[in-house]
Amino acid sequence: MTGAGPVAPTEVPGPAVTYAESPGPATTIHEPEAYVRSPGPAADRTDGVARAELPGPAAARTGGVVRTEFRTRRAEEAGRILGAAYGLDLRLGAAADGPEYGMVRTDAGAFADGTVSLPARIEFTTDEVTALTVVAMSAGLFERTAAGVDERFAAGDVLLVRPGGRSCFARHTDTRCTTVNLSAALLTEAAAVANPRRPGLPRFTGSTPLDPSLTALWTRTQSFVAETLASGVSSPLVLGQAGRLLAATALTVFPNTATTTDGSSPADTRDATPDTLRRAIAFIDAHAHTDVSLADIAAAVYVTPRALQYAFRGHADTTPLTYLRRVRLARAHADLEAADPRAGVTVAGIATRWGFAHQGRFAAAYRRVYGTSPGATLRS
Repeated sequence: MTGAGPVAPTEVPGPAVTYAESPGPATTIHEPEAYVRSPGPAADRTDGVARAELPGPAAARTGGVVRTEFRTRRAEEAGRILGAAYGLDLRLGAAADGPEYGMVRTDAGAFADGTVSLPARIEFTTDEVTALTVVAMSAGLFERTAAGVDERFAAGDVLLVRPGGRSCFARHTDTRCTTVNLSAALLTEAAAVANPRRPGLPRFTGSTPLDPSLTALWTRTQSFVAETLASGVSSPLVLGQAGRLLAATALTVFPNTATTTDGSSPADTRDATPDTLRRAIAFIDAHAHTDVSLADIAAAVYVTPRALQYAFRGHADTTPLTYLRRVRLARAHADLEAADPRAGVTVAGIATRWGFAHQGRFAAAYRRVYGTSPGATLRS
């Protein structure tokens, strides 16, 4: 597991990313030992749970989302599977067989969300880390020593796993936690938005939040995205928004090289012209059906993300992403008006297509603009 630091997310858990009323991704549980009822790959159903003897954790794919789950009473196997999942070269020390270790992980490509249970004591040393992981402790104890510094984390703490890739010795005792992995591409994009004068992959300079109050911001954001994934939504628009929200929040919460200085410059103000706004609106109108980000829009009109934000605030009294959501809401409205519900078209399907996965929030936004419910428009 591993970690990352401050971009103020323009829109925190709320209307920007939403969930869908659709069945969650199919899940297959791998229980590699006594729980296995069948000698081969054929699954045997016991107590309503499909169990199969497989060489590793079983995974189920829904669109671009892969859900993996395992449970085992073998500590060494738990270490092997967790190391593979989080990009860690684990070398196990003291670890107890018997209690049930487990992991549930939903991988959306650029980011992954998971829960881990380490019910006994497990010690390990590790060197390089290939992904940035944020850990939120819900129970137990996590202790580590890196570069001569001892750290101790308990329930309620949020931390990065080994920022800077330092080797470390760590010990988990009766730990339950949630984890979020963020790709280098997501963090690089978020850093460019936060500080376009310092492009590139940010380096995280500390493992704990800049301020204790930011712990709650991370846990709210992570819970919001976890609920989005649990809904089963696989829309690229929704998943793209969710990943960028997590990366921006990580840069806000943890100290890092991208946000230690102000990224604005006189050129940002000069570029925030009505012509910039006009070209950005044209780009958004033409690409609202794709997973475009703030950085994508800025690059298309040859200005920095900050200049783009200045242009929208100064000449349209809004933000680029708010305008993008308005366009998508209008497209969803047009689809609802043109659709025939007898052909199996649903409000949820149209909303998800346009990046709105939470039906309650979609319906509220729709009613504010159009004065009626999405369902009433579809039926009319």
